[in-house]
Amino acid sequence: MISSFPFEAIWYGVDLGVVRPINATYGGEPLEKLPPIAEEHLDSNFGYLSNTAIRELERGMSEHVAITFKSTNEPDFLAEDAQWKAKIDRVQRSLPDHIQLPGGLVKFMSSSVAQYLIPSCTACYFDLPTKAMPFHWLGENGYIFHFYRDQQDCVFWYYYVRDYGESCILTSAIPFLDEYAEEGELEGLTDDVVKREVFMTATTFEEFIYRTWIENFLWFSMDGEALDPETKKLSDAYLEHYKQTGG
Repeated sequence: MISSFPFEAIWYGVDLGVVRPINATYGGEPLEKLPPIAEEHLDSNFGYLSNTAIRELERGMSEHVAITFKSTNEPDFLAEDAQWKAKIDRVQRSLPDHIQLPGGLVKFMSSSVAQYLIPSCTACYFDLPTKAMPFHWLGENGYIFHFYRDQQDCVFWYYYVRDYGESCILTSAIPFLDEYAEEGELEGLTDDVVKREVFMTATTFEEFIYRTWIENFLWFSMDGEALDPETKKLSDAYLEHYKQTGG
């Protein structure tokens, strides 16, 4: 349930032109105002991922633009990458035994192919720490770790799980990172700051990945890049929500 967490429920996304103008790199929108996502796109299989769509984007990209996505010759988009599997397994081992990471998150974060099929107009990229951090602000008792970050580290996206298993995706400019915690730079972080600067940006990992995927394709299409027919169909359906609701 969205209301069970003490964080404001805000999607932190990119500008979508006239339907959702954002006069900054990122901006917020209440989760309840977002377009609904079809259940078939939330089944942890990530079947909407499109190599064709990424190839279309690559054709239009300048070599001087920072690009964190790329097409593949691998037919299995969820093919396991040994290095990434080791990274997510290491995070899992840092958690108490009774907490198990969701299968969809483990599957996706174990595949560099899948990660590269997520476009980013702000050069965000997937990343994992060596371990999850305890999270005890706002009366919470849980664990947090980042899995996605802006290239300039102005925003991070986190998986947060309570000690009894309830979880969500958070976003913040606050660096809940190993190196900051080990150097004591988070010791002065107050509940007031966390309440103001940490947002629940998706209820599940699958929801976050789909919105990130579709909204970045929308951004590129509004910037003049061509979309393959299937991705365009999904993009148009996403935009239809804003047209019907008036933004």
